[in-house]
Amino acid sequence: MTKMKPNTLLKRTTLAVMLTSALLSGCSEKSVESHLADARNYASSQQIDAAIVEYKNAIQKAPDAAAPRFELGKLYLQQSNFSAAEKELNKAMELGHPVSQVIPLLSVAYQQSGAENALAEVDYRAEGMSAVESAEVGFYKLQALMQLGKNEEAQTLLADLSTLDTSSVYKGLIDSYAFVLDNDMDGALAATEKLREQAPTNKDVLQQLAKIYLQKGEPSKAAEVYGVYVSQYPDDVTSKFAYAALLIEIRELDKAEPIVDDLLTLNENHPLLNTFKGIIESANENYAKALEHLEIAVQNGRSDQVVRLVAGFSAYQIQDFEAAQRHLTMVASSLPDNHPGLRMLADSMLQLGENDEALEVLARVEGEQGIDAALFSKASYQLLKDGNVVGAQQMVAKSEAVSTTAEDLSRLGVLQLSLNDIDGLVNLEQAVEQSPESVTSQATLLRAYIATSQLEKAKSAAKEWHEQSPETAAPLIYLGNIATAEGAYQEAAQYLDKASELEGAKNEVFYSRAKLLVAEGKKDNAISFVRAFIDKNPADVQALALWFALATEKGNAQDVIKHTQTQFNTNKTNLNLRLLLARMYSLNSQLDKTVSLLSDVEGNEASPQAFWNLKGQALIATNNVEDATAFFDRWLSFYPQDKNAVLGKLLIVDSQKQFDQGLTLTNKVLAKRPDAQLTLLKAYFHSRLGQAKPAWEIINSTADDVKTLPFVRGVIARLHLIDKAPEQAVEHAKAAYDATPNSDNALLLIAALEMSGKKAQAFTFLEKHVQAHSNDIPSAMLLAERQIGNDRAAAIKTYEQVLTKTPDNFVVLNNLAYLAFEDKNLTRAEELAKKAVSLQRENADAVDTLAQIYVAKGDKAAALKLYEEVSARPIANDDVYLNHVSVLLELDKKALASRKLASREFKSEAAKQRAESLKQQYGL
Repeated sequence: MTKMKPNTLLKRTTLAVMLTSALLSGCSEKSVESHLADARNYASSQQIDAAIVEYKNAIQKAPDAAAPRFELGKLYLQQSNFSAAEKELNKAMELGHPVSQVIPLLSVAYQQSGAENALAEVDYRAEGMSAVESAEVGFYKLQALMQLGKNEEAQTLLADLSTLDTSSVYKGLIDSYAFVLDNDMDGALAATEKLREQAPTNKDVLQQLAKIYLQKGEPSKAAEVYGVYVSQYPDDVTSKFAYAALLIEIRELDKAEPIVDDLLTLNENHPLLNTFKGIIESANENYAKALEHLEIAVQNGRSDQVVRLVAGFSAYQIQDFEAAQRHLTMVASSLPDNHPGLRMLADSMLQLGENDEALEVLARVEGEQGIDAALFSKASYQLLKDGNVVGAQQMVAKSEAVSTTAEDLSRLGVLQLSLNDIDGLVNLEQAVEQSPESVTSQATLLRAYIATSQLEKAKSAAKEWHEQSPETAAPLIYLGNIATAEGAYQEAAQYLDKASELEGAKNEVFYSRAKLLVAEGKKDNAISFVRAFIDKNPADVQALALWFALATEKGNAQDVIKHTQTQFNTNKTNLNLRLLLARMYSLNSQLDKTVSLLSDVEGNEASPQAFWNLKGQALIATNNVEDATAFFDRWLSFYPQDKNAVLGKLLIVDSQKQFDQGLTLTNKVLAKRPDAQLTLLKAYFHSRLGQAKPAWEIINSTADDVKTLPFVRGVIARLHLIDKAPEQAVEHAKAAYDATPNSDNALLLIAALEMSGKKAQAFTFLEKHVQAHSNDIPSAMLLAERQIGNDRAAAIKTYEQVLTKTPDNFVVLNNLAYLAFEDKNLTRAEELAKKAVSLQRENADAVDTLAQIYVAKGDKAAALKLYEEVSARPIANDDVYLNHVSVLLELDKKALASRKLASREFKSEAAKQRAESLKQQYGL
């Protein structure tokens, strides 16, 4: 480390001190006059900041000096710092600076800063002021009084100002105010226009002229004046802002843009400026930039209709449907019906899958030809896909009124046919007539004819199509399929031969030939034909499905399944192949493999309906309730109106006795999808909830042939029981049972017979039913309950059989334990009772059974311990309660037993007598 010489350090330190002292002494010796002189020099050379510093130094040096403050105030005024100018000029006047010099400047500062109250108190005739100065100050004061609404004072001031002897433009402005006060805007305008000729760039003349133009509803002329003003006074931000707003209003966006850009440099987050910029960018088709600026405007508090509407429009143009929906939703309620914004909002909602919400918006759109047909059809299609048939029909009706082009009519026709509206065929025919060259329209019409079994029309349409497009394979394939359906096999083969020679035939000819061979009864030939195709196309799903169907008839489908499994193993991402294989396993009664294959697919909006149906059926068939519940809930989350999804969910809630949930779901679906089957299910759920009146309303409104259906007769039987007319229920219940001999229908028939007084017949039926349906646990338990009274051995046997099928059946365990206890078989009784208690530890009846077994075995302490575990909660059963008291007494716990007896009010006479007996026995 190098040592520093002490003398060097000393010299440097001394030099620094000397320099500092010199600087300080220099500052302290500078006079006020020197500061003022330097300030004036800096100001004249436009070094404003330095000038301000020097003026402040002078003020600090001589705080009571008026001149530095006056000159500083004047400088602030030149820099448009009006509040600072006001402060310094007022102080200068207080310190004695000539009022005649200060007031003209101070009045300008007041006027520019909007200090009307201060300006109204200004002395415009201060001693020393010239007539010109008095006219300017007086004019500003006159403006202030008008803005403050002090019209009488303004009139008095005007009269005085009119006596000023000057040709100043401000005298002319004062005179023009006579017209303003008289509300003569034409006179005010004429006078001010003359003043402009006199002083074309005077800021107050220009400001007044622009305001008069605006008041007279001439914004274009006002904008021209503002343009001149801004060019002359570019630092007046307020006027520049007003000019920009005016240009936006009159749609002169090119002129507005540079001004808005300039103002944005002062405040890039200003909400109104970003609104202006957004409008300009949107008009220039720079929609992404427009949306960016309008989002900034919203974030900073500007959220009026114009901002939201332009933001929504811009977002829609760049297909940002989420942003479009967000902005347009905010103003939709205030838009007039049929506004273009409603169309954009509805389409955005459709794009986002918010179809019901779009339906509400489109209800306000009347529809115009060529504009709305596609939008209405799109809404109808998506609503129909959701299962909202009511909404889809509403949109079809709107579309029908505005569909005129071939494309519109074709789309409309398909939708109508999907809604079982035969008018769809008429619209498809019109579409083909208007545009015979359209392959889509031709094919759609043909499929519609075939679907409605109008084969002659289909044949005629296909021939016309072929004549118009002889090089197209599709019409020949259709003709071949129609001939096959009509049994004209040779003709079908000829059509298919011709089709195979044309481009575009692809695999469709093969599928049609295979179906022709099947129709001809040549199934072996069909299998060979299909196998040859599969050798070249081993993973073709449609061919594999044909092969499986043919092989299943022959009883050798296993080879097809094995082949399909091999193909799937090489391409597990092929969903269609996975679904085909899963269906093969399902039809081959290998449901576990079906479930396994589909377990890896969760399902979403893009999943085909075949997936949802197949997996739902498999989960229900395998009784996988937990997974089935989750699956059907997910299915309904995507397609809340899908009938198969709804039926699956209803089947689950019915099996779980959740009838309220079933009724809620059917009501929700029926509101958007009228359906006869679901309506009958609604009646069923009403009947299960004991609600006869709404159920009868549904049943009575159905056709007579519907009332003969076994399911409906079951509902009728249940309703007769609710109405306490069991004799009328018996035959209906029997018809329901004969058709579907399940547990519910068996219990329904038993209830009808017993309530009709036919208990022996009911018992005989129950015995036969349980014998024929050994897996029907509820019926077997009911049988055992009925057997206890007259054949304990039979009841025990029935219970034991149920226990082998449901080893954790609490009711059976408890009942069997009690029966064994009564038969003195304490070992078996204890075994059964312990298991029952382990399943429901808080069940007082089960605990009592086990406790009484312990008492019988002489282990009263163990019994008491069990009673103590359940006594913390209310014990509803008087017998159980008294059993607890009895054990307490037997163990000499009289005080506790006495308190328990005193705290209980027994309900039955038997319980009261037993309580009194215990008191007497133990001397309580």
